[in-house]
Amino acid sequence: MRKYHFRAETVLIACLLGYAVPSACLAKTTPTVSAGTSSAQQEVSRYLKQQVRRYAASIGSRDYQINLQPLAELPRCNKPLQQTLSEPTQPVGRLSVTLECHQPSYWKARARAEVAIFLPLVVAKHPLARNQAITRADLSLKRSNLAYLRHSYFTDISAVAGLNSRRKIIAGKIISPRMIEAPELVQRNEGVVIEARMGSMTAKMKGVALESGTQGDSIRVRNLSSNKEIFATVIGQQRVQTTF
Repeated sequence: MRKYHFRAETVLIACLLGYAVPSACLAKTTPTVSAGTSSAQQEVSRYLKQQVRRYAASIGSRDYQINLQPLAELPRCNKPLQQTLSEPTQPVGRLSVTLECHQPSYWKARARAEVAIFLPLVVAKHPLARNQAITRADLSLKRSNLAYLRHSYFTDISAVAGLNSRRKIIAGKIISPRMIEAPELVQRNEGVVIEARMGSMTAKMKGVALESGTQGDSIRVRNLSSNKEIFATVIGQQRVQTTF
């Protein structure tokens, strides 16, 4: 045993000093990967790529990256590995793949990977003030990693333009539904035009909004002609509609 250690140390010192044959140094210093480990690494890589590509396509992306960590030393498996993904519905971010082999002997291992999926998301082009009416000029699209995004997002600028900011938004911030709201088209105690529909007939009259409302909201309105309180749906700026 001592003789073996002495010879190994001698070769190592010779390599460091440049006296040994290069092939001898490579043989002693280059780690080897078993056939079982190499095969498993390839299987996991194919499996992950298939799962990530399918999920990315489902959300409209072909832009993804997979960083699979090297596997520990594994014995050969005579049949394809049974693989189970830790996050099968959303394979993005840090995740693991459980590997199981049943022949020639049973063993179990775990592979770890980090997955990034990118989409062009709507962001603020410059700082936005609280209650600011947002226009297309205030927005842009930015390639963004979905891996650690904890909130919903927008991929279409048209879905955000025309809304109001609920709070201050810094430049470059990914816009989420919680940051914006529909503008109030009708203000409380404001004069409105009531459009009353009955079949194919439409009548217009003046009224006063008793509540504020956004597009599609049902609010209380006072009809100035009859002095009656009715419910009407907001359909535009200072316009509401009711059906009889």
